[in-house]
Amino acid sequence: MGQAGIHRPFLGILPHRDHLQMVNFLLENLNERTTWTIQIFRPGDEVIGTSVLHHSYILFVWLDMEVTLNRTLGDQVENLKYSTSWNPRGRFVVVVSGHSSEPPQLLASLICAMLWQMASIANTVVLIPNKIAYRPLTTVTSLQTAEFDTLNLYTWFPYQSGRCGQLEDVTLLDEWVFEHNGRLSKEVDLFPIKVPNDLTGCPIRVATYGIDPYVILIDNYTRNDGTTVYRLGGLSVEILSLVCEKMNLKTVFSPPSINLELESAITQLSDLQDGITDVLTGIIILSGAVVTPTYDATVTYTYGYVKMIVPCPKRIPGMEKIMTTFSLSVWLMMVLVLLLTAALFWWAGNGPYHSVLKESHSYKSVSHCFYSVWAVLMGVSVPKQPTTSNLRVLFLLYVCYCFAMSTVFQALFVSYLVEPAHEKKIKTFDELQDSDVIYGYHPIVDLFLFTAEFPALQKFSENKRLREECTDIRKCVQ
Repeated sequence: MGQAGIHRPFLGILPHRDHLQMVNFLLENLNERTTWTIQIFRPGDEVIGTSVLHHSYILFVWLDMEVTLNRTLGDQVENLKYSTSWNPRGRFVVVVSGHSSEPPQLLASLICAMLWQMASIANTVVLIPNKIAYRPLTTVTSLQTAEFDTLNLYTWFPYQSGRCGQLEDVTLLDEWVFEHNGRLSKEVDLFPIKVPNDLTGCPIRVATYGIDPYVILIDNYTRNDGTTVYRLGGLSVEILSLVCEKMNLKTVFSPPSINLELESAITQLSDLQDGITDVLTGIIILSGAVVTPTYDATVTYTYGYVKMIVPCPKRIPGMEKIMTTFSLSVWLMMVLVLLLTAALFWWAGNGPYHSVLKESHSYKSVSHCFYSVWAVLMGVSVPKQPTTSNLRVLFLLYVCYCFAMSTVFQALFVSYLVEPAHEKKIKTFDELQDSDVIYGYHPIVDLFLFTAEFPALQKFSENKRLREECTDIRKCVQ
């Protein structure tokens, strides 16, 4: 497998067995002639994944009486499939060595069929000596020591001559002859284009997952043979239909999952992985659960936004609005002023320093003083005005205070009548987390939150205690 890097000497780490000596020899020469880093893996080794896709693979396969093709080739591909750098659309060269009674063309067909079945690998070249049996290699110094005249290079075309991904036979691309230090006899392109622009009506099995407007079930009917045909529409389906129409593909829809249930998503992804379907479209979130070496994700064609719908602020009751006109300290200060003013009125009418003029009887009683103070605060006239100068000055100051407070109160009170007040809006995740609002979550969206790089949202989802599963989104919103 090739990956950009610096030129370095090759270290032979493979065991010194006859059929592996040639592998060491080939890799050593390849490493000396290229500036690309070569990563070597054996079946059972842990594959080191990188963020860069590999574009070239060389798979060595040796055959004998004890080792089968499934073990030598199948184990290698199965091991590579779970690497983050796995690229089934890369170039694959399969080098066959060992002993086999099968004809080279049949052996190449088996290898191409296995790669296509395991990972839909089509860009394959199989290198097989025209004589599989050759003597053991005791000291490998040159490839000419093997007892074969040429190396046959086979490939196949999955969509040639009306074949729709069905391997019927392989094509002999070229031959490597050992004249003049080796050369290709035809010098053709070893990796021609395998997928044409016109696929001549080949079927493509499409799986769908999501709700409208992304996936819409238009119609379905049953044929005479018992199979069910589905007609689908929606944003995601229409985009895929345009591509299929341009490439002359016939879309065959599998039973759609018109919901957002986690079980349906797992089923559709499993069918895609097992090769039951070819494409999955719909509401597919590009998260860690989908973007894996097992699946190939296209570029994003439709962008969506996830919004959290919270209840509107409740209307504040009338009595509560009146009580919130002033702060608690202002209300307490008004009560204190009322009590002190009533006491001063009584003291001015009965104290030892009151005027020789007789004050009205209304200001000589405590209850009457409280009545007069309350009347002024409410904007109502008092039964009797004070007659002494001291009490008149005190009375005038209290009237000015009540006028100011009453003006402010009436202005705010009228605004409440015109525009009713509401509670404070919820604007942040912290406010929503501390509120008594029940968080209705959907399993698919909740799974996405744990894989998305949004710490505030993850923190809210983990710490919100009042939560309830909400599979029917429309019902929850209502």
